[in-house]
Amino acid sequence: MQKKSFIHKRISKGIVDILLLIGLVLSINLARSADYSWTSSHAIISMIWYALILVHIWQHWAMTKAVFKWKVLKRNKITFLTIIVFILMALNIIVFVFEVNDKLVHIHHIFAHVFLAVIVVHVIQKLKQFIACFRV
Repeated sequence: MQKKSFIHKRISKGIVDILLLIGLVLSINLARSADYSWTSSHAIISMIWYALILVHIWQHWAMTKAVFKWKVLKRNKITFLTIIVFILMALNIIVFVFEVNDKLVHIHHIFAHVFLAVIVVHVIQKLKQFIACFRV
């Protein structure tokens, strides 16, 4: 049996999940006062959060790949929806590299609200697995 790397251990997954929750709360709170600058607190925290999301996806890569198979998709609709909304949000942020205006920010807010709702459902759905990360 191959030894798991530190990043794939249960405790690491739990720590990343906690950091994701903290980052999400910070990002939401900072969005209220954010300007259209990449140096705003909202943008910086959100980019750190985005990097943590990529770590989270890497930690669950087998599931991420499997969810695109019909048999797995039927049982994991929320995870699939989370991935799709994450991709939409990422594309929206990439557009900000080229242009930021009121219309794009409005679209970003719509995606963000949908993303938040999907994340809340995803977190509730995966709560048992999250708690299992801290069992001894």
